[in-house]
Amino acid sequence: MKKCFAIVLTILLLISSIGVTSADVTDTEENIILDRYIGLFKAYTTLSITNGTANCTGVVKAKSSNYSLSLTLSLQKKSGTSWNYVASWIGTGSGINGVVLNRTKSGLTSGTYRCVAYVQVYDSNGAYVESTTVYSQTCTI
Repeated sequence: MKKCFAIVLTILLLISSIGVTSADVTDTEENIILDRYIGLFKAYTTLSITNGTANCTGVVKAKSSNYSLSLTLSLQKKSGTSWNYVASWIGTGSGINGVVLNRTKSGLTSGTYRCVAYVQVYDSNGAYVESTTVYSQTCTI
């Protein structure tokens, strides 16, 4: 937990030292503006772990109400060089309101964890447009 807190604090200090304004980052330091995508505006995920319980958050937003979104948010644990799924959750939404999933998983054992957000974007006719995957920072307990 101390390591995760130190990482987040370091990121916040770096952001504040380079003069980022509220127009540049609207939700968190992991905010990603995705100009290279057709319908996807924002996608990020965060992870914190306290007393063996993970708090995994995923946020995705579309550029307009013409797009719908599917978010699969997963908690993974590192095993050697691989990542194994511990838990997964699915949410859907559309437009600039998008999808926000905030889920917990308790009973974690020692190890290194991360959250993964897999996003799919569909047009107003339900046709697939694009997808992306974003990762949180890792946390070790």
